[in-house]
Amino acid sequence: MKNIIFNRPVISILFVYIFVLVFLNYLGIFLPQRNSFLINNTDKYTTELTGKVITEPIQKGEKQQFILEVFDTDGQKIKKEKTLVYASSAYNIEYGDIIFVSGKLNIPEKPVFPYIFNYNLYLQRENIYTIFYQQNFEFIEKQPNKIKQLSFKVRNNIETKIDNFFNEPVSSVLKSMVTGNKALLDKDIKEDFVNTGLIHILVISGLHIGFCAAIFMFCFRLFGLKLNYVYLLTIPTLFFYVLLTGANPPAIRAAIMFSCLLVTLMLNREPLIYNALALSALIILIFNPQSLFTASFQLSFLATLGILYLYPKFSKCFGIIKNKYINFVWDIVCVTLSAQIALIPLLVFYFGKISVISFVLNLIIVPIIPIIIGLFFVFYVSTFLSYHISLSVSLLLSYILKFILYVINYSATLDYSVVFFAVPGIVMILFYYFSVYIMFEIKNKKVLGLLFVIICFMLLNPFEQRTFAKTFEGKKNITTHIKEKGNKNIIIFKELQKDKYYFNNLEQYLLAQGIKEIDVMYTDYDKKYVDDNLKKIKAVNVLKNTLETHS
Repeated sequence: MKNIIFNRPVISILFVYIFVLVFLNYLGIFLPQRNSFLINNTDKYTTELTGKVITEPIQKGEKQQFILEVFDTDGQKIKKEKTLVYASSAYNIEYGDIIFVSGKLNIPEKPVFPYIFNYNLYLQRENIYTIFYQQNFEFIEKQPNKIKQLSFKVRNNIETKIDNFFNEPVSSVLKSMVTGNKALLDKDIKEDFVNTGLIHILVISGLHIGFCAAIFMFCFRLFGLKLNYVYLLTIPTLFFYVLLTGANPPAIRAAIMFSCLLVTLMLNREPLIYNALALSALIILIFNPQSLFTASFQLSFLATLGILYLYPKFSKCFGIIKNKYINFVWDIVCVTLSAQIALIPLLVFYFGKISVISFVLNLIIVPIIPIIIGLFFVFYVSTFLSYHISLSVSLLLSYILKFILYVINYSATLDYSVVFFAVPGIVMILFYYFSVYIMFEIKNKKVLGLLFVIICFMLLNPFEQRTFAKTFEGKKNITTHIKEKGNKNIIIFKELQKDKYYFNNLEQYLLAQGIKEIDVMYTDYDKKYVDDNLKKIKAVNVLKNTLETHS
């Protein structure tokens, strides 16, 4: 590993570039105030924008959502900047439209509690700093990118045919797996996939791109093309598929990495997988430096790196396995285990929980994914040729997807299928990866045992033990959390407006600190209401009171 890092210029450059980005982020270079012109208009009641629609509008009830690339604000030309627009569904807005809109610019709300998904920060990392609520609309002209427009038309055609042959919830799950469209996916189903550690199946990422690359190469080989031509044709086909799925960052990263590998194969050079991974990361970070700080980027690259580093070590544990079926199963076990070991600390850091059954479910479900993708290609092609063939394939696909949904739904309801942990600090995470590296590089069993004990202690140790009093004030509520000696936790809650998400957010905040019991909670609600809304946290004493009494 040491030789790989220091003897590869691309990897060395990537490390230096990452260090620079972290330093710049520390200095506040990526803050909205430094990068957004539109954020200065959020105090205005009405703002007029002219720009280009750069995404396909997503319908959400009576509203539609899309990203507008603004180049004119209140008649003033500005440097192009993206904003997330919510407009009335009554307007016929399409990708590539140049439009004029007037309405209110807002800054996305930040969560009241720490450790809660921060939508504001998520948009910032995508270089979107404002949300625009449209009041008036005027169409100017169309200026679409022809290739991107074609990909959206193909995607719409695919989704229409899925709707024609599949019923819910199978149709929405299939759309998510094939085109990356999760807009209509049921919230409970999505939560089941998260809690079972299988959400990556619903995201167009390296898993899907790898299977698609294999299918494309197989199809091109059927025409009798030489391997170099197969590799050459597969690269643009992969990127067209990425466009078709909405060009989400994980798909782009995977396509770049596979393209780097295919280029090295075309040049008859040894496909240096670490170089290809570093090069794909470098390209992504050059075009969007803030990707480095997103969970998606970190998880996808760490999973890939974990597989590259750990898979060869696990696969050799039992020597050469001659039985091809046992070898196939063992390969899946090794790949899954390698990815899981690499992702554990980041999963705890971002989500505060780990799915205990995800390892087993990945062994069952992941091998079925290439079958689903292959059958879907057969289904889509057959819709142009024969209704009966496409109907037969769709029925087979439905049964497979219903089986997957049943297994996932059942697994998510099992007691202790998800284990919650206190959120670890950066030092803990770095120490974990250093320890994993040491464990595989040294042979001293005593040192290995000591490292294992330290890692377990660090993961189970609560995030913050000291006595403190913190107040979290939002538009809808004010909450004070007091931690006294002896790890006694007191919550004082004052509701200003009805907030149906409050208890869920409070629960996530407490679990992230390793707290599973509130000793005293002062609130206007009775104990039964609190117990009904706190699913994973026990409130020992719930007392009627207000914030003013304890301020």
